[in-house]
Amino acid sequence: MTTDALHSPPRRQLLKGGSAAIAAAFGGPIAAMASRVAEAACAGATASVLLDSPYGAPAPVNDLTTGLPLIELPPGFSYKSTGWRGDLMTDGLPTPPNHDGMGVALARKVGRSNEIVLVRNHERSNGSNAADILGAGRASVAKYDTGRTASGITGYQHGGTTNLVFRDGQWTQSFASFGGTYRNCAGGVSTWGSWLTNEEVRSNTVSDTGKRHGYIFEVPADTSLNAANPNPIIGMGRMAHEACAIDPATGDWYLTEDQGNANTLYRFRPDNLQGGLHSLHAGGQLQGLKVKGVMNADLRMPTLCQEFEIEWVDIANPDLDAGTLASALGNVSASGPYLQAYAGGAAIFGANEGCWVANGVVFFTDKQVTTNPARAGRIWALDLQSNILKAIFVSNDITVGNSPDNVCISPRGGVLFCEDGGSGGPNTGAPVTQQRLMVVLPNGGSTIFARNNFNFTSAQLAAVGKSAASAGNHKNSEWCGACFSPDGRVLFANLQGPGLTLAITGPWARGTL
Repeated sequence: MTTDALHSPPRRQLLKGGSAAIAAAFGGPIAAMASRVAEAACAGATASVLLDSPYGAPAPVNDLTTGLPLIELPPGFSYKSTGWRGDLMTDGLPTPPNHDGMGVALARKVGRSNEIVLVRNHERSNGSNAADILGAGRASVAKYDTGRTASGITGYQHGGTTNLVFRDGQWTQSFASFGGTYRNCAGGVSTWGSWLTNEEVRSNTVSDTGKRHGYIFEVPADTSLNAANPNPIIGMGRMAHEACAIDPATGDWYLTEDQGNANTLYRFRPDNLQGGLHSLHAGGQLQGLKVKGVMNADLRMPTLCQEFEIEWVDIANPDLDAGTLASALGNVSASGPYLQAYAGGAAIFGANEGCWVANGVVFFTDKQVTTNPARAGRIWALDLQSNILKAIFVSNDITVGNSPDNVCISPRGGVLFCEDGGSGGPNTGAPVTQQRLMVVLPNGGSTIFARNNFNFTSAQLAAVGKSAASAGNHKNSEWCGACFSPDGRVLFANLQGPGLTLAITGPWARGTL
């Protein structure tokens, strides 16, 4: 029996403070296009195809900050880079590497200016140097764990978050905001001015301080007012977390897990119905997605627009250790939450990654590239009113879309995803040599919006003041952290390999974004 009856909508009013504009922008009428994508007109197709972009073909465009052609964009688009790895932030600390998930945590007026605060993950793992803990030496930067690990992985935890301020079209500030965590991969923004940063840990990792890893933490947009909470949100589970997204209408959170062939979509229903900083620490009910009436449905190989009615199964202990699961796919490593969800009949996905909620629809990606069966990625849309899950993008060809990772919905309702597939996967006869930002169309097809074009020598980087940046060919490094400003005028995104952040502007109205 599930606890749904205890949380019947309407659950709460979550639009608070400066983040009300964000929640409003990503709800209501935005969804015309997103709803069309979620209701994809498949016309009998079984898989997605690559189509020409209404924006035009991308070509190299010089960065307005450095003058280097870092990425390829359609005609009329431009961008400004910031936060290169090694750059000194405004707090005097060097920018950490491995930029990953990111979100607009706060949008506010400051005098006559419009200010946006983003929180950015750094997917760093561990190392032997305690001085490399993010925010080391700064008591003002909250940290979860400053000890060495005693099992699973070794060394100090170097992951964490930095915050960036974008005011009136200019990058103005950046600072360390949280540290002492492991592989902060993706996450999600709340409706009260914070970011949930998620650890991606696949083992039962415990440090010599006795602290466990594999959790979600909350980081405020403005840490000068409220420091990050160094305590994990235990109720949201201990697993190889990827993204999470809140449904503003109910306060429910949806979570993904990157654990190959042993994961499902999760839902967390908080006990604290008021929302706000630290509210999620009060606990709640974690659940796993199950296809109604089917035990452990294998959803790794759907056809385009295939639909399933779903229900939720409760997870009794979100902090249970990982173990080996004897599943329909053989013995696989599984997190404690999934062991319980699977026992209740939860579905099987390949490796879920990005997650976004817009207008009562949960969009999430399954990126895993495997050779048996051959697959290059899927994107799902779950209608929260009907409980119908639909495959709105199905790629069995890396040229169509190679390992969709982070996903976002624009204020106009366009569906955009970041690739993280390298050059492997089905149809290596037509290799993908540059990772791309891809758009999903209402017919289930895809188009290319942007390409990674980073390939520079140390001398070229030194000439523009970026000597600490990683030289070489990073064109096949993943895009991460794509998210729009609430007014839809700016697309923010990261390039992980070289380690930098971009603000992209242009004629969005020409296409679906």
